[in-house]
Amino acid sequence: MPQPARLIWANNRDNQAGVTLTGTGHSDVIDLAQVEAVFFSVVVGSPPDDMQRDGLGLGSRLRVSLQVQDAGGTWLPVAVLKPRRVNFAGESPMPFYADQPHDYTSVGLFLPQSSESSSILAPTRPTLPLVLPQYARVRWDVESVGVPLGAFGQTVISLYGR
Repeated sequence: MPQPARLIWANNRDNQAGVTLTGTGHSDVIDLAQVEAVFFSVVVGSPPDDMQRDGLGLGSRLRVSLQVQDAGGTWLPVAVLKPRRVNFAGESPMPFYADQPHDYTSVGLFLPQSSESSSILAPTRPTLPLVLPQYARVRWDVESVGVPLGAFGQTVISLYGR
């Protein structure tokens, strides 16, 4: 019988409402020795007014990556999340998330191979089985095109493992 998923790391353990992200940062090292697959998510409760739409045009954007460490100590991204607002004009399967930009994925050894296409403008994201190295970290980058950096308030980044 599979073990239940458990929270391995979250950026909001000291503030359940979330954390304001600006600039670049990363977590401490996260030990993945006891897990074979992870669920990785980001939800932005208070995005900046100038948040880019679908990663295009001027404005601020947030990228959150799950990185694993190779034998040489190099951090390699295995999943990159780009939270965005759901566009009601498109064929959104989950309109109840429209008010909070979000993104999520799963990474691990026993995942079925599939593809997900979350919007017309977003590339198809393959989900492939991956052996997880022992050490990981979460990195976030707030970037801007043509405007000063915005602040991504009430942001919750979660990493669950099984």
